[in-house]
Amino acid sequence: MTSPTQKPLFHVLKGNPDSTELAALTAVLTSLAAQQSAKAADTRTERNMWGRPADRLQRTTLYNPNAFQNVTFY
Repeated sequence: MTSPTQKPLFHVLKGNPDSTELAALTAVLTSLAAQQSAKAADTRTERNMWGRPADRLQRTTLYNPNAFQNVTFY
């Protein structure tokens, strides 16, 4: 019975790390990946309402020069 081969998490390009160093690096990288995926799932971004399709369906407001007749300036 053959097991499916998985893509390695990382490659060591220089040096000769022992198994404990590889295990520590693997633990750090997997925890960072788990934190990033949890952060991406919980992040709610602010919606940008610029150019909403509903704005194109509404009438524009009319200019009313008599709207501020009661404003007094000091």
